[in-house]
Amino acid sequence: MAVRLPKIPKVRVRADLKLQGGSGMSGQVFVEATSRIQDLLNAPEPFFPFVDETGIVHLINKISVVQITPHD
Repeated sequence: MAVRLPKIPKVRVRADLKLQGGSGMSGQVFVEATSRIQDLLNAPEPFFPFVDETGIVHLINKISVVQITPHD
């Protein structure tokens, strides 16, 4: 039987995302409650979900990210 580790809850962080090619969007990124956006970008998974202001979920390839600016 596989061991199930407890899940760390995720929180939404409002941010502006700028991608290669100059496109960008505003929305929310999901990070673990004890982590930062930097930790998400440094994690081994190549993609992360980003919800834009209209509620559409985008899977963002980390390689294409130029900048993420969190809202305070």
